[in-house]
Amino acid sequence: MKKLKVSLVGAGSISFALGALQDLVLSERLKNQVDLEIALMDIVEENLNRTYNYAHEMFSEFNHHAKIWKTTELRSAVADADFVIVAIEVERYFYWSQDFHVPRRFGSKQIYGENGGPGSMFHTLRNLGPMLEIAKTMEEVCPEAWFINYTNPEAKLVEAISKLTSIKVVGLCHGLDMGIDQISEFLEMDREDIGVEGGGLNHFGFFTKIWDKRTNEDLYPLFREKEKKANRLAHFDHIALSRTMFHIYGYYPYPGTNHIGEYISYADDFYAGLPLQYRYDPIHEKLWEKGARTPEFIYCANGDSLDKPMFSEVKTHEVWTEEAYIFDKNHVGFSNEYAIPIIEAIYFNDEVTLNAVNMQNKGAIKGLPDDMVVETQAIVNGSGISLKAMEVELPAAIVGTIHIQGTIHQLLIEAFLEQSKTKLLQAILLDPQAPSYYQACAMIDEMCKLQKDVLPELEWI
Repeated sequence: MKKLKVSLVGAGSISFALGALQDLVLSERLKNQVDLEIALMDIVEENLNRTYNYAHEMFSEFNHHAKIWKTTELRSAVADADFVIVAIEVERYFYWSQDFHVPRRFGSKQIYGENGGPGSMFHTLRNLGPMLEIAKTMEEVCPEAWFINYTNPEAKLVEAISKLTSIKVVGLCHGLDMGIDQISEFLEMDREDIGVEGGGLNHFGFFTKIWDKRTNEDLYPLFREKEKKANRLAHFDHIALSRTMFHIYGYYPYPGTNHIGEYISYADDFYAGLPLQYRYDPIHEKLWEKGARTPEFIYCANGDSLDKPMFSEVKTHEVWTEEAYIFDKNHVGFSNEYAIPIIEAIYFNDEVTLNAVNMQNKGAIKGLPDDMVVETQAIVNGSGISLKAMEVELPAAIVGTIHIQGTIHQLLIEAFLEQSKTKLLQAILLDPQAPSYYQACAMIDEMCKLQKDVLPELEWI
């Protein structure tokens, strides 16, 4: 059997690493037709050991004879790899809470701050150095391998790797599939019967076509009718903004308020859960000081977040992590992520269509730069991955909004390469959720101080 090496960098990641490992162990073709080697790599040895022990138990229970090993050394992990799956983040919620609170403290109206808004720019600069280190190491020891990325901010990081290295890179996200779930609920149809064309920017995409796979009937007329009848408060925090943007632009967006709202200036009108994001008491808590509590992340104001019994236990990140690593064979299932289907399609030269990947545009979405990373459908086969051109053009207002983000992508790359706070300021002032000039300058200085251990050294130039 031909050998196949898959490396998981950031193997301590709970959702993506465990999901990839479960997809690998459940793949009958990779079990029976491939001499499979899985290298697990993470810089935090405790997290690495946790994932290795879980993987070893799971593969043993499934009588899978893949060679699984672990290391904290990047070079050995990716040497001669065929595919490198990457999901990295340092002290995720600690720094995400800073990304959210500090820009708002200095006047930004951003929500979330993960992939869009000023907070996302610091998020990008934190992760860009390690991501480029991975890609440049791959150039030396596995130059033909595919870099499969789950790390956010997805579009910004994939674009930087595409422009600054020779590595083949694709970014993956399940946001479009979340949108299909919402459409299926409006239509009261099984999601498997719904065909879509969609695309745009990661976490800011729009369905330009929806149809019934059984009859090829255009489903947008029915969707419009159903959406009008739907309770206006239904799932308010998650889709009220989506419904408003559908009314504005004529196409339904994905994945939901917490993400699409990062790229526009009016999202907080539709986000009741905004005050819950990383909630803390400023009187009694000094957030981010050594030993202080990292606030829990609240995705939205729904029953899971608000309707708690008076003395119910708060499930912290630590408790959630501990529960995730309790192995139960009966709970092992497919993650529905795309990394392993991509590996199978390329390795076995199958041809499959994926709902959404992030790659350089190259004409797939009209009106956007060819070298900008966008998100839309793709064809995967033995030759690799290529975007499908969208048949329906996105409205000019959407293209214009995304184009602004493309310019921000480039300015962030320049800020990183030139170690320039000034280029970062240019990017921030261009964003729809920018604070004033004086506030933006002060915010940059404050964030560079708070995150000095993980941000590149930046200077005013």
